[in-house]
Amino acid sequence: MNEDTKKPIILCCGHYGRAVIYGLVDSDPVPGASVTMYDARMILRWDAKCGGLLGLAVVGPKGDTRITRSVAYVIETKWQEVVAVTPAAAAIIDAWPAHASDDPGAVDA
Repeated sequence: MNEDTKKPIILCCGHYGRAVIYGLVDSDPVPGASVTMYDARMILRWDAKCGGLLGLAVVGPKGDTRITRSVAYVIETKWQEVVAVTPAAAAIIDAWPAHASDDPGAVDA
């Protein structure tokens, strides 16, 4: 499947669903099955201006939202929730600067 047909989603992962991952999938995740996400980025935190997790999925990041660099893919086996991401929000997330892990206040240029 090519990039144009992949769907942007946010997946809440881990035993408690606290790891929040944004990425592209070939098809909707199936409960109980692993999920391969492409161009995956972890959302470390989102600013209140986003309007919560669902607001982030609709309008994209704002303010002091922190998102990591992307990796080619991740395979998630313990996920709790799937949130559809609008095309507009996906474009903003894709363009959002990566949070630089070596300096808590810095972002990559």
